[in-house]
Amino acid sequence: SRAWLKLKTHHSQEFVIAGYTKGQGRRSGRFGSLLLGLSEEGGLRYVGNVGTGFGDAEVGRLGKLLQPLVRPTTPFEEAPRLAKVRKGDIVWVEPRLVCEVEFAEWTHDERLRAPSYRGLREDKPPEEVRREREPVGSEVRRGKRVLKLSNLNKPFWPEEGITKGDLLTYYRDIAPVLVPHLRDRPFTMKRYPDGAGGKFFFQKDAPGHMPDWIPTRRFEVSTRDSKRTRREIDFALVNDELALLWVVNMGCIDLNTWYSRVDRPDRPDWVLFDLDPSPDVGFAETIEVALLVKQTLDLVGLRSFPKTSGSEGLHVLVPLERRHTYDETRAFSEIVAGAIARSHPRLATTEWTKARRRGVLIDSNQNGQGKTIASVYSVRPKPGAPVSTPLRWEEVNASLDPAAFTMDAVLERVAREGDLYSDLLTTRQSLGAALRVLR
Repeated sequence: SRAWLKLKTHHSQEFVIAGYTKGQGRRSGRFGSLLLGLSEEGGLRYVGNVGTGFGDAEVGRLGKLLQPLVRPTTPFEEAPRLAKVRKGDIVWVEPRLVCEVEFAEWTHDERLRAPSYRGLREDKPPEEVRREREPVGSEVRRGKRVLKLSNLNKPFWPEEGITKGDLLTYYRDIAPVLVPHLRDRPFTMKRYPDGAGGKFFFQKDAPGHMPDWIPTRRFEVSTRDSKRTRREIDFALVNDELALLWVVNMGCIDLNTWYSRVDRPDRPDWVLFDLDPSPDVGFAETIEVALLVKQTLDLVGLRSFPKTSGSEGLHVLVPLERRHTYDETRAFSEIVAGAIARSHPRLATTEWTKARRRGVLIDSNQNGQGKTIASVYSVRPKPGAPVSTPLRWEEVNASLDPAAFTMDAVLERVAREGDLYSDLLTTRQSLGAALRVLR
């Protein structure tokens, strides 16, 4: 048959009841809809209202259960603005009841589409109610393109119970904010076929079995051989969600890209200040050095963007106009790093030799063509599967815990706050004036 059969898929999960709207018409004197929320790192987040799926008896039963829980203020971290609902028609309640709701999908702003009430969940504590992620399947279709995923149940972090499928699910869900940071940048595959604790290998050249819908660009680069030679490499470009899932399916845990894009490969988009603590110092000292880097950059009028490395250190990126060379960005980083190391010799260093290093290394050597950085939102192959996470500068303080940025926590953070690194993609700055001041 040429006729199409349209199938509607639905999702179902638990939500916390945080309030209700006063009923109208047949429900006058009772509630009209329930206000639903999810527990997240910052508190309770509003996700929508449900006003269907109730029988008369259930409306009456819920009304009796909600009445003793009424409170004067919203339990949400941020009070929602409800269209076409007057403030006086909203009743807040203590968030103690949990209900099961079926819905069509999540909207782009993290709201429920077409929710329908299914019943109370008296077995579930409200503080445990978090967004459930739909697991990635063994096949992903995007138009005519089909990607088959393998070994989804393979443990990638056995102690944490995190599988390869969990990693793929995270990257699928974070793709809308991640892919813009990867697009058109030569990609180096760092493959962990046996998970985060296993051996890994680098693969710059796109393998022959890579799908033809993933674009490549050829560049001449130095090899890692004992005798350094140069040869041409076809680099993959991770320009969309399906390409991202393919490289992760190949065992890439973190995502390593150039600082420049293929149209101007010799012109980096940023200066990187890679802050790496030596064994004699810790993360607290790394925070101190990051703040010194910011202070210096502020003095020369340059905006900077911090992120956790997902490992032991911090990254500070300074976005640039695409006219500076890698030599210029490295020279700028060396000037700033040297000034900080001389002013704070016990805290910061530029000594690259590990045996002689003391303090937090400000590594200017990472500014070079062909060097890669673990992209923002990359999961790192470390215990707990931490994520390299963008920060606000006011978060860079003694209470910052990089291990807190797990995959679930980062997805919730992005849902709540958006991409804190979005301005990195559009901010353009010149090093000229800054170099004149520093020299």
